[in-house]
Amino acid sequence: MKRKLCLLLCLILILITAAGCTQETQQDEPEPPAMEDTDSSPEAMMAPGTYTAQAYGFSMSWPDILRVTVSENAIESIAFDQESGSTSSMIDAVAAAMFPRILENQSVNVDIVSGATVTSVAARTAIEDCLKQAIVAAGNEESAISEFKKPQEKSGGSQELETQVLVIGMGGGGTYTALRAAEEGVDVLVIEKQGRYGGTTALTSEIQSINPPRIKEKYNNGEDFTDADAMYEAWTEYTEGDAKKEMLDLYFEKSGPALDWLALDHGAMFDFDPKPGFTPADWYKVKFQWYPNTSPEHPDAPTHGYNKREIASYFDKLVEDFTELGGQYMLETEAYELITDDTGAVVGAKAKNKLTGTEYTIKADAVVIATGGFLGSREMTSEYLSNEYFPLKGAWKIYGSYGNDGKMIQSAIDIGAATYNIGMPPEVHMSGSDMFIPHSYGFAINKVEGQKSFNTGKQSVWSVADLPMFLGITPNSLAVGMDGERFTSETGVAMLDPWIAGPNFYSIWSSEQINDIRDNGFKHFLGGVSSGFLGYTGDIPVNTPLPEAYDVLDAGIEMGFIYKADTIEELAKAIDIDPSALKNTVESYNNYCKNGKDEQFNKDAEYLEAIGEGPYYAIKMASYSYNTCAGLDVNTKLQVLNTSGEPIEGLFCVGSDCAGVLFTEKKPYVTYGGANNGWVLTSAYVCGEAVADYVSDK
Repeated sequence: MKRKLCLLLCLILILITAAGCTQETQQDEPEPPAMEDTDSSPEAMMAPGTYTAQAYGFSMSWPDILRVTVSENAIESIAFDQESGSTSSMIDAVAAAMFPRILENQSVNVDIVSGATVTSVAARTAIEDCLKQAIVAAGNEESAISEFKKPQEKSGGSQELETQVLVIGMGGGGTYTALRAAEEGVDVLVIEKQGRYGGTTALTSEIQSINPPRIKEKYNNGEDFTDADAMYEAWTEYTEGDAKKEMLDLYFEKSGPALDWLALDHGAMFDFDPKPGFTPADWYKVKFQWYPNTSPEHPDAPTHGYNKREIASYFDKLVEDFTELGGQYMLETEAYELITDDTGAVVGAKAKNKLTGTEYTIKADAVVIATGGFLGSREMTSEYLSNEYFPLKGAWKIYGSYGNDGKMIQSAIDIGAATYNIGMPPEVHMSGSDMFIPHSYGFAINKVEGQKSFNTGKQSVWSVADLPMFLGITPNSLAVGMDGERFTSETGVAMLDPWIAGPNFYSIWSSEQINDIRDNGFKHFLGGVSSGFLGYTGDIPVNTPLPEAYDVLDAGIEMGFIYKADTIEELAKAIDIDPSALKNTVESYNNYCKNGKDEQFNKDAEYLEAIGEGPYYAIKMASYSYNTCAGLDVNTKLQVLNTSGEPIEGLFCVGSDCAGVLFTEKKPYVTYGGANNGWVLTSAYVCGEAVADYVSDK
């Protein structure tokens, strides 16, 4: 028995020892490498081919369509379909700037194109969709898209540059100034924060010019297009003497030669039969529309809403002319601070490349500010716009570029620059709802047969989702400002008068009225500026029942720009208006409707419709602006003046950044047509020569 027990203990000891030796061997000696399978290959990330996806960008009525071609493991090419809805200039900017970044980095997580933000985001969304399709088609999980979402690396660093003339901004004003200065034989560098040149100017319809001498010789038998003396007198009377006389004189003298230079010397094309302005009183033929402004198929129908690719080609030619003269430019490079010397003279600017992160110190003999105003800065519009005559302070909706944020105007003010009429109303041509109900809510989009959109040139469509905007602009509405009072006849809120209320106003409706629209549709034609540019860009047809009306209003309530209450007083509280003020306004308006006479603004009796039984609705509306009209004070050489009225050495300014010298804070931008664009061209034409003379004398 003892012998058996001893043998068992020995066996256990042997097994334990063996186990310990095995463990040590596993710790000290690596396993032999696995044999390579020479027949295997890396698993394909994507199924090769071309994939298509769409997303809504700049246009709510027509999506952007992207086509992406991939190999097993790489993005090979990206292209917009020609039927994409964004404006051509936005499409071209994104294709030229963002697509190469995606291909180089093999990632959709690259910088968007400033100045084409919405189109960039839509393109990125559609490209990502295409990649997911390709990944799934290869049998992989959609989550593998992470391989194509790596962040773009920025090189950073700093660099010092030198030039004679530094132009900040490459919209119309900056491009014209740079070219004109380069023609005078000086070294010019232009920097632009956006990913494209042309700025807001390339999105406009016309330029104002007063009797351009060479054009009138060539196209009007040498006769004046308009009575310049009468127009000058009307302009002076309108601005009540607040416009600087020497600057108005300069504009009337030089706007003609400036257009001659742009059109005849540099190939920008216009309709050389100028048009009058917006109102019957503005009969002066000074509005030269960019060409083409009609289509061969419909020669009587305006198409200058969607001629932006042609305008962009004119800017391509201007930039080509500029670079052939030795001029240099950098896009996506934002200036943020002026540099001064010990005497207070401006000797350059600091800037940063938004793509690479590189910091630049740019030394220059002269700097020209051409940045397009400050409407994109809530801080500046709240500080500098005036409430003395109208309630203008606050954040404004923009039809244009939110990148026009006034950094360089503020930098000039910080070093002592004076302003002129900076508090005047922004340039507003239209109104719309404060927000727009997106496609995700599922409201139908309806074609308008045989009609193209003025703005996009694509199939014209309308949607009941635009009901809030049309409630706000139809002439039989009741519009009140943020104080609860009417501010104009509602026949003017769609186009010329919304700015009177400031950035926002409210349209007030009763359920009784909404029921009628639901069952019978709108009574009055709703076409005009607003519907051509905002929302789905097509008119809701009159006398068309809208059974989804309350569904749309509920969507707006959910989004936060439509309000509902059982009484007018409760509605007023919901929109932060004095209840007694709104109640009094509604009662007075209803009396006007009952008596058939608007004693306040003389609105035609045809449009007087009483606010009936509740519940009640308030739609928040917005004044949509192109830009601010005023900023820095300048002299006839476009030198920026200090608060003592003396030129700041080395600092010049053109365009919207100084257009206030032509206007008054008491009234809006003049309605002759194209005046702001006319000043952009004229001031740049004069400044280019003046700044070249200035640096040549140094």
